Amino acid sequence: MKRHKRKQNSLVLFCALHFLVYTLLLVGVYGLFQYLVNERMNAAFFSIDDLLQYQEALEREDYGAIPAKNVSFLIFDDEGHTVYASNRTIGEKVFFEDLDMLDDYHSGKLLDVFQSQTADGSVEYTVYLSTYAEAGKAPKLLSSCVLDEDYNILRGDLFAGRQALTQREFNLLCGVSKTNSMAEKYTYETTTGEGRTLVFFATRMGEREYDQSLRWANSLWLAGVPCILLVVLGCILSFPWRMKKRIHPLSQAIEAYGQGKAAEISQEDIPSEFDETVVSFRRLLDQLDQARREKERVYQEKQTLIADISHDLRTPLTVIQGYTEALEEGKVPPEKVGQYRKAILTKSRLATDLVSDLFLFTQMEHPDYPMQGETANFGAFVRTFFAEKYLDLTEQGFCLQADLPDPPVPLWFDAKLMRRLLENLLGNAMKHNPRGTTLYVVLTQTEGEVRLTIADDGVGISPDLASTLFQPFVTGNHARTTGKGTGLGLSIAQRIVEMHRGKIAAVFPPTPPYHTEFVITLPAGPERPKDPGR
Repeated sequence: MKRHKRKQNSLVLFCALHFLVYTLLLVGVYGLFQYLVNERMNAAFFSIDDLLQYQEALEREDYGAIPAKNVSFLIFDDEGHTVYASNRTIGEKVFFEDLDMLDDYHSGKLLDVFQSQTADGSVEYTVYLSTYAEAGKAPKLLSSCVLDEDYNILRGDLFAGRQALTQREFNLLCGVSKTNSMAEKYTYETTTGEGRTLVFFATRMGEREYDQSLRWANSLWLAGVPCILLVVLGCILSFPWRMKKRIHPLSQAIEAYGQGKAAEISQEDIPSEFDETVVSFRRLLDQLDQARREKERVYQEKQTLIADISHDLRTPLTVIQGYTEALEEGKVPPEKVGQYRKAILTKSRLATDLVSDLFLFTQMEHPDYPMQGETANFGAFVRTFFAEKYLDLTEQGFCLQADLPDPPVPLWFDAKLMRRLLENLLGNAMKHNPRGTTLYVVLTQTEGEVRLTIADDGVGISPDLASTLFQPFVTGNHARTTGKGTGLGLSIAQRIVEMHRGKIAAVFPPTPPYHTEFVITLPAGPERPKDPGR
């Protein structure tokens, strides 16, 4: 049932059906006017075939049911008596004895008269009796005779036993009477079985009457032209309207979406040729909805970011302000002045770090942030970085276990940003883990990518923070900063990796013996990775 409905919704089928209807309508209008013209011309040229359409009326002898426009007829019985005459003068045109001079409708025998001129200038008439033995073939000559201008029979076997024809007989022979009529006979039987002979006279139309009928037919055609033009105009005007109606659901959905309303559209409501358009439109709506949700998410994150910045700046600034006022007013005992000054210095550094990280984070969010990248040995770079940090790590009670390959690992990267990435990950590990924690650094290279793993066997990260770990102002212990960091370290690290067209992820659960595990995946190769969105 659904397949049949889709077939009915085909635009091609819709157009074909409408053009078929319009064509039939035009043909109908043309046929109507053609019928009217034919009726008019048939009325002007009434033949014996038209009269015989009333065969049943003739057999019933119901002569009043037969129209007599431009036609006269006479009916004899078998004894030669006149049974019916369509008018008073018709009986004077032909008598029963003259029937042999008329063409016979049944037999197909025809009498033809041809006029010619002899060598001495006299006129002769040649009369031929012929028949059409088979349709489509030439007539077969049965007999003939030659008459002089006084209708005397000069020679021939036609009208054997007669020496001459009368003027009236010659007129009947020619099929023309004094009233300019064509004569023909037709025999039949009535419903009671009596024989009848019908003599048909069709009055020849004069030139004036013919021209008048022709003008009437032309006038009728002239009247038909505006009707045909109206039909064509109606088709031209109605087709675009019906076409718009077919695709109106699609326009309605677009308009609804523009007004912020739900834009629902069913493929069953539009022509099947627009299926791909509907699919593309739905895909576009999904993309627009996703973009709108992303915009709302970014806006919400910005609002949250502003609130978090305000909170995290207010905390150290409040401490600095309070301790400074206490020192200024002399309310701090002498033995605690150094402690207060150290707290002020610590909080000022925290505020400075927060502003610095926020500035860097904001800069890197811009798509046109300039990267100073070059191709270098990434393995040597990582080895050098941790060699510089080794003394600091051991002094704070941390152990370092590195597995870095000796062969060069050529990679395009921004050394400054990559150093900041490693500092953030190392700083997080040192801030949130106790002394005695072992830090692990593993660098591997496979076909197409470079993997850097930075892990530790410290306190670990709660799986509850997995979905928000890289969001701004999230630390390992709370969804807000705890004083151990700015809360932007991992967000900056993620952005740096993304700028290198790579990925960073926290592995849950971590691979033993790790308790915290970060895996950075970067595209391998000395060339700068292309932006997949371009």
